[in-house]
Amino acid sequence: MVTRNDVARLAGTSPAVVSYVINNGPRPVSESTRSRVLAAVAELGYRPNAVARSLRSRRTWTIGVISSDGASGKSPFFGEFARACEDAAWECGYSVLLGNSAEDPRRAEGYVRTFLERQVDGLVLMRVRVGPQEVKEMEARGIPVVTIDHEAPAPFSRLAVDDEEGGFLATAHLVEHGHARIGFVGGPRTLAPVALRERGWRRALEAAGREAGESLVAEDELSLEGGYAAAMRLLGSPRRPTAVFASIDHQAIGAMRAAADLGLRVPHDVAVAGFDGAREAAYTVPGLTTIQQPIDAMARYATEILIGAVEAGGGEPVERIFPARLVTRGSCGCPEPRTAAAR
Repeated sequence: MVTRNDVARLAGTSPAVVSYVINNGPRPVSESTRSRVLAAVAELGYRPNAVARSLRSRRTWTIGVISSDGASGKSPFFGEFARACEDAAWECGYSVLLGNSAEDPRRAEGYVRTFLERQVDGLVLMRVRVGPQEVKEMEARGIPVVTIDHEAPAPFSRLAVDDEEGGFLATAHLVEHGHARIGFVGGPRTLAPVALRERGWRRALEAAGREAGESLVAEDELSLEGGYAAAMRLLGSPRRPTAVFASIDHQAIGAMRAAADLGLRVPHDVAVAGFDGAREAAYTVPGLTTIQQPIDAMARYATEILIGAVEAGGGEPVERIFPARLVTRGSCGCPEPRTAAAR
């Protein structure tokens, strides 16, 4: 069996330096030495003993990521965020365990317990609600936790996007296009991001002196199908809106299909805007105007502060709200980029 001493001998260095390279620390190693060690590892086919490594460091070099909808595909946010977390963790020498609670609190609590039993070094909770018992257990274990939500139990870190401002930006842009009746396609108001995006929609309409009554709101599930069903109700009404802002991009895409099935052209008869910055938004016809969430930046920051707390043995909780950005395309009446790649 190939050992660390064999790698050190071939690379012309010490076993300790080999350990620093493989474990990304704790001491810095020059690039030339790192290259020699990695070349020796590849040539000899060396595989470090993960169990021994964990016993020495008292870490498992794993992070648990639990989302409320990571696999169903209803919202692209969760999948893209989890992928970005995994990329950032991999660069730091960590692996990711992923759990999808499917919006079921009992399932979320089960994942928390399972990941704690597997002795993960930290947890990222993506819009996941867990009970007080699980919160106490996470605190008792002393592992760092980062929540991606507008609410977080102390002493956990909290990151979120400015959902209300994003809703305001999208709706104000539709107002600038001359729309007086702008509908809102939303989801359950018990979900903070949905409620805040609706608040931004309402604030923009009130600031412009436009109507913002309940007749302009249609609530359904956060999915393509939910967006389609909600938009069919709004756009099929006698006093239909001339524009629609949807709380997620998949709902907006469903709304565009509803408009087509009702014989309405986007954006000539009805303008549409969404929220997320999903990749699919650049490939609809016309392209979907959306509020871009900084998913990669948020995921990388969440992973970095989590790993930083792991390696420092703790730290103060962090709170940060990320700004949202309006990305205009043809669905609102703005000029369309020449190609999807440019969107």
